[in-house]
Parts: sequence; C-alpha cells; structure tokens
Amino acid sequence: MADTPRLMVRVRGTLRGAPVDAEGTVRLVEDVVFIEVDDREHSLRLDQIDGVVWEPPMLAMYHARDLTELSGHAGLQSLGTRILTSALMLPELARTMHGLGSRQGIPGADHDRFFSGLLSARRAAEGFVELESRLAAFDPRRLTQQFTTLLGEMAAERYPDSPPDRRALEAELLEHAERLYAAIEALGEAAARVRESGNEMRLAEWRAWTRRAQRVFEEAGRCWIAVLPALGASSVPAPRRRFWRRAHVIAFALTAALHALVTSGAAG
Repeated sequence: MADTPRLMVRVRGTLRGAPVDAEGTVRLVEDVVFIEVDDREHSLRLDQIDGVVWEPPMLAMYHARDLTELSGHAGLQSLGTRILTSALMLPELARTMHGLGSRQGIPGADHDRFFSGLLSARRAAEGFVELESRLAAFDPRRLTQQFTTLLGEMAAERYPDSPPDRRALEAELLEHAERLYAAIEALGEAAARVRESGNEMRLAEWRAWTRRAQRVFEEAGRCWIAVLPALGASSVPAPRRRFWRRAHVIAFALTAALHALVTSGAAG
C-alpha cells in the first residue's frame, strides 16, 4: 500500500502523555503514522493504535492512554480509512505450525484432510474485506464439528469391522484434540469481544483475535503430530475385492486349465 501524502492539520489531545494543541502534519508510511508538532515528529505503529474514529470534521486516534484528535484537512477521512484497512489486515496465521507440510507431519491424504478445514477458513477470511465476514469464516462450532467428524472417520476407516477398537481409537484421538478444542473456544470468545467493542478499541480487540487464531493453528499442528502414532499403529485395511472380480479370476483359471487339457488330448 502506497504511503499517504503529508497533511497539514490541527492536532489536539495528548501525545506520549503530553497535552498538545497546535498546528502540525500527519502522514502514513507503511505501517507507521507520523505526527509532527512543534518541529518534533511522533511515530505510532499501527499495532499501537487501539481504535480510529472518524466524526467529521475530526479524526480521532486512540493509542495507549492517549487520545489524539486531528482536524482541518479534507483528506483525513481517507487517511482514517487507510489506517483501518492496513491495521485490519490478516496476518500469516500458519507461520508457527510444525505439523503442516513438514516431514515430521508426514504429508499425505490424511494430513491434507486434517488441515483442510482450517486452511479453507483462512482462504475465505483472506477473501473478505468486512471484519464480520472474516470472523465468521472461523466459526468455532463449525471448526469443532469438522475436527470431531474427521477424527471419527479416521477411526472408522482403520477399524471398519471392530466397533470396540473403533471407539477406543476415536476416544484417544479426541483426547489429543482437547487443547485444540479449547483454543477454538477461546477464538470464539475473542470474536465476540471484537463484535461488542466500540470503534475506540476495535483494533486492539482485532489484534487479540488474530493471536487467538494463530494459537488455533499452533494447536492444530501439535494435535496432528500427537495423533500420528495412534493412526499409524492402526493402518487402514486394504479394500476388499468384490465378488465379481474374484469370480472373474476363478473363471479365467478354469478356462485356461480346460484349454490346456483339450490341447494335450488332441496332441495325444
């Protein structure tokens, strides 16, 4: 995102705990807001800003214990929009995962199935601009149900003919997923706080939500590594041949034997 031009504004409120009421300038450079007053430039990283409120003709920024109010320029609304857009970008949620795609995680069909729900949620969230849509992409009930269903399916695939073994394996897999489920529940609680927050604290609550989302990915990676031994000890049985295939093999063998018998008789 391109930097914004320097705007001539009136600055009121507090900066770094000190009162201010003077002419100054403001601009956004990458992820830092620069406010210059009395020949001194103050820098505010976007991850330090708790909220931004545009109430014409004033743009208010809440950061730490400070409230800085900017007015006097037609470009302030656009600046506020740029600040919000940059501050609400979705971070890389899977950067600390150890099980996703690594050799330790043993990539394969089951690996891909296990992580597919979370990765689909991340792709959906990245495609949305609205904050509510991003939160909804990580619906905690849906994520929990997806993992529960998948672990049950994996247990059933390994013990299709032994209900006791299937139930025992499923219980073991679900036990390994308890921390993951707790992280998903905490993510839902963080989403509720974002929805309930006012504009003054919206960015702070959003950052708390993204940290919870990263925690979910971390716990998913840990869970996958934890369930691998149980899944590996209970290999998926080879698919049974259907009766018609067996019958075809038997018929072929009988035909070959009869042909050999007839041929030997003719030769004699």
